[in-house]
Amino acid sequence: MKYQNYIFDLYGTLADIRTDESSPLFWRRVALWYKEHGADWTGPALKAAYLRTCRLQQESSPDPLYELEIRTVFDALFREKAVLADPQLIEETACFFRICSLKKLKRYPWVKPLFAWLRSAGAGIYLLSNAQACFTLPELRFLELEDAFDGIVLSSEAAVRKPDPRIMQKLLEENGLSVRDSLMTGNDRLTDVAIARAAGMDCLYLETETSRRDLKVPAADYEILRGSPLSHPVFKTER
Repeated sequence: MKYQNYIFDLYGTLADIRTDESSPLFWRRVALWYKEHGADWTGPALKAAYLRTCRLQQESSPDPLYELEIRTVFDALFREKAVLADPQLIEETACFFRICSLKKLKRYPWVKPLFAWLRSAGAGIYLLSNAQACFTLPELRFLELEDAFDGIVLSSEAAVRKPDPRIMQKLLEENGLSVRDSLMTGNDRLTDVAIARAAGMDCLYLETETSRRDLKVPAADYEILRGSPLSHPVFKTER
């Protein structure tokens, strides 16, 4: 094979996702959850507090690509109402928040066949995603991808997000990967292609429903645009 390691983005690349955290109904539901657990919020007040807390935590770091840990936000919203939430309640709150916001979550049908193809050729498969672990790890189980990867690095755990090369370096170091033998695949030029460029790694841009079609740069080494067949020489084995 041309590459030994294949690194994938998740949302928009391997799975089609739609969320909505803007509707009043969403915030009423989350406020009811908090109220049931002793934190008396209204929907509008909770939304304002959530956005304020996220902003303050993001601004607490001078790093523009700093990634906050969303669990600390959910915890702060309990504490603001004098409720001390244990870790299990924080995890349950994160799951409830995410489930209420989800409108669509579906694995693309070509993912499993492609991964089986790569495995049969002895390739390593890795995940590098701008994502919150408390959302993504349960969703990987739902998508039947929890055992699909040899290594996973998420931005909430790395405290930095793509396209900062530090998150790519974390994946490479933790898994003993070389840049030359690896390919980054993603649907976002500004994060996935950009981080590959910053790391000196080859990359494949996969245009999907959520990709910004108005963007043409940065260009990838390989590009599969919507309407094109997914099979591509970059994945083919030499057997």
